[in-house]
Amino acid sequence: MAYFKIEKNKRGELVAKIQASGKNPKTGENSVFSKRVYNTDNLSEAKFRRLVERTAREFEDEIRDAYEKGNVQVRTRVPTFPELMSEWKDGVKKTLSYSYYLRADDTEKKFNAFLKEQRLYKSPVSEIKVRDIQLFLNQYLTGTYEKSETSRMKKDFAPFVNLRALEREGIISRNASYNLRFKEASIRTEAAERMCEKYRLKFDDYFERNVTVGQYSVETVKGLRRILRTVFNEALRYEWIQKNPVVGTKLNAGNSNVSLKPIKEKEVFNMREAQDFLRRLDELPGDMNYKRIPLKFMLLTGVRIAEMNGLRWSDIDYEKRVVHIRRNRLYAKELGYYEKDPKTKNSIRDIPLPDALLKDLLEFEKWFKLSDDDFDLKKDEYYVASNIYRQPVGECTITQWLKKYEKAWGTKDISCHGLRHTYCSLLLSQNVPIQTVSRYMGHSDSTITLKVYSHFIPDTKSQVVYVLDNLTESKADE
Repeated sequence: MAYFKIEKNKRGELVAKIQASGKNPKTGENSVFSKRVYNTDNLSEAKFRRLVERTAREFEDEIRDAYEKGNVQVRTRVPTFPELMSEWKDGVKKTLSYSYYLRADDTEKKFNAFLKEQRLYKSPVSEIKVRDIQLFLNQYLTGTYEKSETSRMKKDFAPFVNLRALEREGIISRNASYNLRFKEASIRTEAAERMCEKYRLKFDDYFERNVTVGQYSVETVKGLRRILRTVFNEALRYEWIQKNPVVGTKLNAGNSNVSLKPIKEKEVFNMREAQDFLRRLDELPGDMNYKRIPLKFMLLTGVRIAEMNGLRWSDIDYEKRVVHIRRNRLYAKELGYYEKDPKTKNSIRDIPLPDALLKDLLEFEKWFKLSDDDFDLKKDEYYVASNIYRQPVGECTITQWLKKYEKAWGTKDISCHGLRHTYCSLLLSQNVPIQTVSRYMGHSDSTITLKVYSHFIPDTKSQVVYVLDNLTESKADE
């Protein structure tokens, strides 16, 4: 039976020592084996205890299996990076977002290719040093890559090419099936090749390849580093290494996070522009409500595009006048459309709905009821963001609607995320407390809101002077 003791080291970090008895796989004699577990993920004491309990059981099984199989290497052998990564990645796929899994998969391919070049691919993970990982990161900090490979249509397809059939078979996307009806449309080269293969067309007769080259951003390299650091923490947890080599690497880019750069005014509507945009939306005919209301909803609630796509009618609470944000609806090539929890735990939130939007939603709801008498009983089955057939929209559909209207109206060219930025900037410009805005935005804390949007908060210099003048005057009166 395995025993363990949890205590804190000199730095106040939780550390556990596990001891388990068993037969030595080499000598067959009874022995006591030990193992340490480090709280590398900063878990709470309760969660760390559960981790140690699970590790203790696994450790005990490992000792028993080593003796029964007569393989002294079972416990002592240090795995290679590909073996370690593969095991860790399987756990990620089950417990974390699919997009994170894809980033891990991309990191694995890049780092495995590097290890082969350095002849470390089959070496134990303990032989990978700080300098090796630094060299890997450096090549992406200074290197370029093929940003995308698309192919442009040169002429119309033959009549027997059925774009709808290609969409149903998953060869092209819904958006591509529409865009390819126009000359000089672009499509992923891989999809274009599959189209030509299916209909036995000569690729060069119908398409022209277009390869663009880009340079890796510091944020991209930081992402590679984060994945590697997490994987090597697993090796540290199992005591296959004494120190995480990724921690010693540097990117020479400071600690800045470009994803938190301040939003520029050209990326948002100001008050007048927002009012004009809403007025133009309200002037659209009633049969355009399925396009109008999602755009208006995003501007007046600040939800992310994935949250808008995942919003169901059951999430609208007319009595409390709020919308419950509970899920994202996303798309991945390998999975199709799928749902997951919002971006962070703070993203699960309730956002107040203004009167005008509530009125629109009630009217829009009547349109859904026209096609389903049992709509009130099936609100959890219908998405608010839907097409004219009341089916959920594609991942880029709302963006296309927005771009189309902005071009037609000659308004400022902002993105769907720009509608979210507009919501936040307008609230702050009207002196809504930063904590309140941060909560409705779903930020993990108000410091994020301040870093990105602080320049939209009105200057309160006159208020400060007024308060201090009153203070000094009161003191003089005494």
